Formats: sequence, C-alpha cells, structure tokens
Amino acid sequence: MRGGIKGVLLVLILCSITLLLAGFRGQVEQESQSAELQRSIPLLSSLGKSVTAPGSPLRLVVKWQGEYIGSSHAAGLAATNLTSELGLGEVSREDGKEHLTYRSTAGSDGFKTTMLWTELGDESSYVIVTLETADLLNASDLQAAAEQAGTKLREAGITAEWNTSLQGVAKEQGDPREALMLTEQNMKAQLPKLKVQEKYEDATTASHSYSTSALQHSVVSGEHKIVLQTAIHQDAVKGSSRVTIGLPLITIEY
Repeated sequence: MRGGIKGVLLVLILCSITLLLAGFRGQVEQESQSAELQRSIPLLSSLGKSVTAPGSPLRLVVKWQGEYIGSSHAAGLAATNLTSELGLGEVSREDGKEHLTYRSTAGSDGFKTTMLWTELGDESSYVIVTLETADLLNASDLQAAAEQAGTKLREAGITAEWNTSLQGVAKEQGDPREALMLTEQNMKAQLPKLKVQEKYEDATTASHSYSTSALQHSVVSGEHKIVLQTAIHQDAVKGSSRVTIGLPLITIEY
C-alpha cells in the first residue's frame, strides 16, 4: 500500500516539475524575444538610414500577436485589463457576425498604439498590439513602449511573437530588381553572411527573403529559416520607389 502511495506521489511530483519547466521555458522564450526586439529596432533603423533617400521619413510598425485561452467572460475582462495596462483609451466592443472584437487605441510622443482582441470561439482569442510611427526619428519612446507591450502581453497570459517593418523612399531608384541588388550591397556591411533564400518579382516589385548570422528571431518558410525580408516597389502615382524591410518578414504593404 505504501509503495502505491509513493508511486502516485512520485508521478505527481514529476508532473509538477514538468509543468514548472514548461512554464520556465515559455518565460525564457518570451524574455529572449524581448531582448531580440531590443537589439533589432536600432539595427533596423540603421539599415533604413543606409538604404533610404536622405531626409526620407522612416515609417516603422511593430506588431505583437498571439493567442489567449479563456472563456468569453474572462476574455472581455482580460481585454479591458490589457488596455489599461498599455495606457490606451476606452475599449470599444464590436459584435460582428462571426467574431466578437475589442479595440482600443492611443497616440503619444510621435507614435500610435492599437490593440485588437478577437474572440475566435472554443475559448480562444487572438490578440494583436500594434505600435506605429510615420517618422521613427521623431518617436524616441517607441522602442521602450514596444518592449513594455511584450511584457504586458506575457503578464496577461498571452504567448506573443513580434514582427517589425520599416519603410521609406528608396535610395536606389529605377528597375526594382537592379535597385534591390544595390540595396543589398548597402545592407551587407551590417548583416554578415546575408544569403537570399526566397525571391518574388512582378512588374513593379522585387523582394528577397534572407538568412544571416546577425539575427536570431526567425520564421520557417518552406525549407528555409527566414530572419529578414526586403522589397523595392515602384509607385506609379508618386513616380518613385519605396523600400521596405521586415524582421523577420514584411507584414505591411510594399
């Protein structure tokens, strides 16, 4: 009898340790992401300056997105609490035909922060927190706010990942394919072992996705681990080209 009780206790202890380790790994992964973001935004800013025309504003978008597990009632409370923690405005609730959503936004110090919380059903929600500025050089507090947003999401029980994109008037104009090749040459000084893994081209756009030893935050695309994407797009209306850089991928329009 005692042996049976000891066996049950041992199983319970092992299960507890497994759960603790899983939680610890999750926390370490989240903290690692925040550390990588802290390093990546200055690098992206530096890259942007090197491949955009002098004086071009640098539009920057940072997104944190991830899943929340909890009932509809719990999700509503969590969305309201997260809005408060992020210092955003009043939450607006939208009862759509397919999904219930919560939105809130606030602007300060040259950038805007937006939260979109969508209930997907089956006690699951998807949360996106976006920080955006039209001119990165005039939004000195954006990086700290982006890092804090990741921390607040983690504290709310949301396992979130980030991506960020920068855009400006391209230094290299003309044919998008040729302009992209010249842009890459400007980037290689800061990105050792930059290697093209995927390509996309059409009449007005050229885009490459890369691997490089300079970056760790990645996504898997097909058989490749992608850490960076760059695109050159000709704007027929403005008569010029814009360059977009995304870590690890571009998530805004070219």
